Amino acid sequence: MMDEVKGFGVTLKRLVAPKVVTEYPEEKRPMEPRFRGLPSLRADPDTGEALCVACGLCARICPTTCLEMHVVPSEEGDRELGEFILKAGRCMFCGLCSQVCPVDAITMSQEYELSVLEREGLVYTKTELAAIGAQSPIWWESGVGPDNQQTNAPTRYDRFREVAGEADYGD
Repeated sequence: MMDEVKGFGVTLKRLVAPKVVTEYPEEKRPMEPRFRGLPSLRADPDTGEALCVACGLCARICPTTCLEMHVVPSEEGDRELGEFILKAGRCMFCGLCSQVCPVDAITMSQEYELSVLEREGLVYTKTELAAIGAQSPIWWESGVGPDNQQTNAPTRYDRFREVAGEADYGD
């Protein structure tokens, strides 16, 4: 009998408590620093050229094969990124593509509003992904830290590495 009374007490207390509501379209919740949104391409802010060296590691490591790269030869004999296509409907936002990139050309953005009426709207090209990547801060000037969305930002496991580094093993 007392359990039911306690339960009703909790219900009545919640009923009169002030409500905390976020008016979503006008006011957005702040995202966590390591939130993995839509993958985006970074470009050099001085030249505007994409940082991608067309190695293809991101497309190869993707478990859902949502990335397509078309590489074209350049005038110098190198490779150049011709076309880069992301099928966001297939992407599971795991972040493997950004972790494997040797030049940090692809990153996980803070973009999360991806709802569309047709599936074709979830296919992003190189220019659309570069426009999303241009909205993020210049990563080499902002430094490394938990507020950045870099792949080498500190994680919750770094404290174990620091403790292990300070341990005295009696050598």
